[in-house]
Amino acid sequence: SFKTLTGMHSMINEDKAQSANERFYEAFNKRDIEAMKGVWGNDERITCVHPGWPPLNGFEPIMNSWAGIFENSGNMEIQISDVRVLASEDLAWVSCTEKLFTIADSGVLASQVFATNLFHLEDDVWKMVMHHASPVPANRQTEDVSRN
Repeated sequence: SFKTLTGMHSMINEDKAQSANERFYEAFNKRDIEAMKGVWGNDERITCVHPGWPPLNGFEPIMNSWAGIFENSGNMEIQISDVRVLASEDLAWVSCTEKLFTIADSGVLASQVFATNLFHLEDDVWKMVMHHASPVPANRQTEDVSRN
């Protein structure tokens, strides 16, 4: 069970999962489709949800989506923060906030996305099996609707 996975084993896996997560964002920033292919598991059950997109399933559709994003993303950089990692023997969850910086004519636009990345241990290598990203509202203050 999950409780028996405390101690060194779990911590080592958390470190390795965090490294796999870093490889994912490195491939993203370099717009390197070959590196991105190396990050993902090659299973039909893998899933990717880009912000505002319907879920994509399977290796080919997911890689095609990344290729399109890399082609059309121009001057874009991603930085991650608030990284949290949880690992069991062969599964790891990494959640983080993605800050996307896009250089446009009007200046640098920053948008925030919350991502959950799921990794599965395959032949001693942590492979991404799910990436789920949702936009974070820019303005966190909620209006008081009771006054209307």
